[in-house]
Amino acid sequence: MSTPRSSEEEDFIRPPIGAREAWHRLLQVSSRVLRELDRSLDRDQRMMVSEFDVLITLDIAPGGRLRMTDLAQATMLSSGGMTRLVGRLEQRGLIRRDPDPDDARAFHASLTGVGRSSLAQARITHDTVIAKLLGDRLTPREVQTLSRTLAKVLKQDNI
Repeated sequence: MSTPRSSEEEDFIRPPIGAREAWHRLLQVSSRVLRELDRSLDRDQRMMVSEFDVLITLDIAPGGRLRMTDLAQATMLSSGGMTRLVGRLEQRGLIRRDPDPDDARAFHASLTGVGRSSLAQARITHDTVIAKLLGDRLTPREVQTLSRTLAKVLKQDNI
């Protein structure tokens, strides 16, 4: 005999089994890639993957700079975590913070010349890891399909 469901349970929508499995595999791949990036970046550049993420995010930002709040959001770090991380990167001479001329409470972060050079070296390590974990295991066509598929998921604004 089955127990009656509450209205809360009835409102819960389970993803299709295939979608759940795909999500689980995506998390596993992401975890494996991030672990290897962290290990390789630390070994080759004495850099954490979160630091690489900040540097590359600044490098591709319009004008090469971002407000600290936008940088935190783009890298999915908390404001406090971003402030500490940027402070460490600033001490190493990789980025600088400049006051926002429109808001005295805000700062913009940007790469320094040393930061650009460090990022260029880190990109070599990054690209090697990505090539080893994805490029060597997938055909160019599979990589293209994966990229298009993930882009399609990212374009869904109604989640």
